[in-house]
Amino acid sequence: MLTLPRGLAPFVALLVVSACAKDPPAATKDAPPSAAPQAAAAKGGAVSLGEPIPAGAPVVALSDVAKNPAAFDGKSITTMGTVTSVCQAMGCWMEIKDDVGQAHIKMAGHGFFVPKTASGRKAKVMATLASSGGSCHEDDCHPPDSPGSGGELAKLQLVATGVELD
Repeated sequence: MLTLPRGLAPFVALLVVSACAKDPPAATKDAPPSAAPQAAAAKGGAVSLGEPIPAGAPVVALSDVAKNPAAFDGKSITTMGTVTSVCQAMGCWMEIKDDVGQAHIKMAGHGFFVPKTASGRKAKVMATLASSGGSCHEDDCHPPDSPGSGGELAKLQLVATGVELD
């Protein structure tokens, strides 16, 4: 265990806080691959998160899933929609809608997170239909007064394994 002299601890704490408050540097060609999606997301470019979505995967409309959820229960599907809201605590859930359907989508096991600025972007999602239930962190992640806490958005819940944002 590292112990710091009595007067040095506040200085170290200040350095840590100031380092966390600064924006991360832009991705460079030497940056690890995990930095590329974050840089693309910050610039508004296309970004892939989680598992890659297979090219040519059939896209199922959210309304089709809502009409017959038993047909999709436990099956991996690919769907699309516009992001209407994102968890502002971590990016661990988002809500999407298409012309006639809506869904609340959790990121599987918090294995990846959606940029908090993704609202308004088009999303392609590879996910599994989840039974209706609670949210990922209850009050911390999905407060009771947020749009997905009740009503139409909460009726269709998906657990995403992959997301592509345009």
